[in-house]
Amino acid sequence: MNPTLSIIVPVYKVETYIHKCITSILNQTFTDFELILIDDGSPDNCGAICDEYKQKDNRIIVIHQKNKGLSAARNAGLDIAKGDYITFIDSDDSVAANTYHDNIRILLNDNSIDVLEFPYKQGYNAEWKLFTDPVNHIYGEKEIFLYWALYSNKASIVCNKIYKKHIFEIIRFPYGKVFEDSYILPEISENATHLYISDKGIYFYLTRKDSITDGGFIRDQPINNQLDQYDSWLKINEKVRQYNVNNKNKIFNYFRYVSTFINTEIDHSDKDLSEYEKKFEALNFNVTQILISQLNYKQKLKLLLIKIIGLKRLVFIYKCFKHKNKPIS
Repeated sequence: MNPTLSIIVPVYKVETYIHKCITSILNQTFTDFELILIDDGSPDNCGAICDEYKQKDNRIIVIHQKNKGLSAARNAGLDIAKGDYITFIDSDDSVAANTYHDNIRILLNDNSIDVLEFPYKQGYNAEWKLFTDPVNHIYGEKEIFLYWALYSNKASIVCNKIYKKHIFEIIRFPYGKVFEDSYILPEISENATHLYISDKGIYFYLTRKDSITDGGFIRDQPINNQLDQYDSWLKINEKVRQYNVNNKNKIFNYFRYVSTFINTEIDHSDKDLSEYEKKFEALNFNVTQILISQLNYKQKLKLLLIKIIGLKRLVFIYKCFKHKNKPIS
């Protein structure tokens, strides 16, 4: 008989954290699960640690593979998952002991729920911030997507959710990309008709300096990571614009990303980013939308300049008057 829940955990260079992660799963009050640990060619002792846990608990499955990245590791787990429901945990994170018991009970009591989203805490050392939304049922592809894209603090996090297995029958994480959670956001919403926002359980999301995305701002990351994040954001916003929704978050998000993109161009003058310039210009708002928005006057001026003279010329002006490494507010 197949387990109710498949828990997929990619493992790479987390020797310091992996014990806490696995222990938090094995200590769950809910027990009908399989735990799939994917050792993604980790150069430390993580592979051996995974094998040790496998010997102690027959619910654990271990896959050893050459290093291919987080997306490929998650995909390897998806390929063999047998549970009726699927969830993900990053190997430096953990979950509260009641998380799966309480939320699986909700799912089993309402078979129409395709995705359940539960609270998470993000933090570093002793400083943790709880992110949660009111209990809610959201129905329909459009409404689910717009909730994640425009309203939720938890949109681009795949790990604080439990999915019906059918969601991932076709969907896979994009190989070789970071911010892979954001990339598949539109596809997940297209395969879901009922999202439930739960207030049960907690996912503990650890921010650390040696993680892939460095836990920091976009401009603090390597250029390829920055471009991956722009790609995922542009993909999401192209779909937002298809729905023609009037929402103040749309223009604020656009301003935030286009501002960081200007810094990216200044910091990486040797890169040809003209393709991204065209994409950002194509998503720019009209003059009326800019003027009536809730942006401050400096922010409005920046978007008006992009509208009037173009993003490329605005970047050139900043390059002339701003120090290369000084962030632009």
